[in-house]
Amino acid sequence: MKKILLLTILFSISFSFALAHQPKLIKYSPSSNKPHNVVEPEISKAYYGKLIGEPHYYKIESKTEFSFYAGITIPKIDDNIKWISLEVFDENNNQFFFADGRVYNWKEWYEPYARDWYWIGPQIGTHNNKEFKESLKLEAGTYIIKVFNDDNQGSYSLAVGDIEFFGANILEKISIWAPILFYIGPYMDIFYWNKFDFKAYIPHVFLIILFYLLYFIIKKIFFKKKKYFE
Repeated sequence: MKKILLLTILFSISFSFALAHQPKLIKYSPSSNKPHNVVEPEISKAYYGKLIGEPHYYKIESKTEFSFYAGITIPKIDDNIKWISLEVFDENNNQFFFADGRVYNWKEWYEPYARDWYWIGPQIGTHNNKEFKESLKLEAGTYIIKVFNDDNQGSYSLAVGDIEFFGANILEKISIWAPILFYIGPYMDIFYWNKFDFKAYIPHVFLIILFYLLYFIIKKIFFKKKKYFE
């Protein structure tokens, strides 16, 4: 029993170190009037959304200077690139950054842990001669990130922040990654990436096997006790 519990914990921890961003599903269209609030903008998160006719907006509010990073990736379904651009404004609608996806040289990228291919798009950050930029410093204030393209159609992943954090202890790690492994991954593949990937269901298969082993062990213990008292 202890070995099975330990295996479950290690299985959960392995994913906490494997993925760079905390995935967040955006099941609606955050508008300019009601943007999606980005909590703790320095902590790395990946917002998975789908444009369905209107731009998407994300809002950052910080009372202190903070590190800022934003970047776009899209699923590589085929060789056709449905480009997406990024704009960043302050609360007075002054443009701070514009990352034009139309003219950007999108590069294919294989994510080894999720085992998916992506197109890496424009990023906002400091150049470091690496695949992904590093964050830059922004003053305290309110900032709006706009995600859009010419017809506002297509799936995307908006990365915000570059500090990896997946819980301070084992229980926090499990509470963060359990819904990601068993719900977000399969949901994202079907409704965002428009594909079916059996690898997304590996945790579900693992859980079924784990339940079967627990049932087998409990059954063996129960029958042993019953036989002993006879």
